[in-house]
Amino acid sequence: MKICSYFIVFIGLMLGLSSCQEKIEYPIVPYLDFQDFVFLAGEDSVVNKGQLIFYFTDGDGDIGLDENDTLPPYDFNLFIDYYERQDGNWTQLVLSQTGDTINFNGRIPVLTPGGKNKSISGTIEYTLDLNIFSEYDTFRYEAYLIDRALHESNRVITPALVKP
Repeated sequence: MKICSYFIVFIGLMLGLSSCQEKIEYPIVPYLDFQDFVFLAGEDSVVNKGQLIFYFTDGDGDIGLDENDTLPPYDFNLFIDYYERQDGNWTQLVLSQTGDTINFNGRIPVLTPGGKNKSISGTIEYTLDLNIFSEYDTFRYEAYLIDRALHESNRVITPALVKP
């Protein structure tokens, strides 16, 4: 009988402590903060990839796309534009054949947590190919995230990056 009462006291203490935990809440519009950019070498030891690292928050946890989400506006949810420093000015690179801008858009998988509190935060590490064919060596990226409710995050811009 004593063991049972200790167990009940233990459960009571655990419930009491868990109810004291502060519930973290973020706005429902996603937020990005640039953390780092890391150059990565490929199989041939040539640096031809990079990894963008972002911190993110989202109040309702609706970041991410399912495998079946393939049609606009759910074809991409991480949007990354590419700029080069050309003659001292930042220029968004354009494909001459189509007039489209070069982008490195991507898909972040569903990150929605279980439970009642859907607020999430964390780090996104996104690997992309470098534009190794450009004659310019200084570049940067501008990125933003869109959640499933189509809320658009703030835009973050990397510092100037120089090809190794």
